[in-house]
Amino acid sequence: MRVCSLLVSGLLCSSPVHAAETPLERHQLGSWEADIGYTGVVRDGDTLHVSGVPCRGKDMRAAVQTCYGELTKILRRFGADSSQVVKETAYTTDMDALVQAIPERKAFFADGRYPAASWVQVSRLFNAEDMLEVEWTVRLK
Repeated sequence: MRVCSLLVSGLLCSSPVHAAETPLERHQLGSWEADIGYTGVVRDGDTLHVSGVPCRGKDMRAAVQTCYGELTKILRRFGADSSQVVKETAYTTDMDALVQAIPERKAFFADGRYPAASWVQVSRLFNAEDMLEVEWTVRLK
């Protein structure tokens, strides 16, 4: 709402009045985050921003299972489930292998309510041994 007053010299308007903003909540998933300089999960009201969860395994199928297992644990900490994931970004060092592991990913979204998603092939991830990193945006309500 804008508040305006008519003065002899013209119209004076104040800035819009906003409701108090909800502060961001930062949730660290491990002590290493401070060393690197990031936060694993940031809650902004009813939205969770989950930093990329890096994964490795004997093959991409195992890496997918590891990533989504870790992401499931994060959802549970906030009382959420996979149906509330609205956006996914996956970074992989081998897109062909990730495409072959689609059945493992789809099993995680058992109700068939898939999020908007982007998959990107990169030359390497932060840890050179990782082959996949997945980040999410989650709506809590």
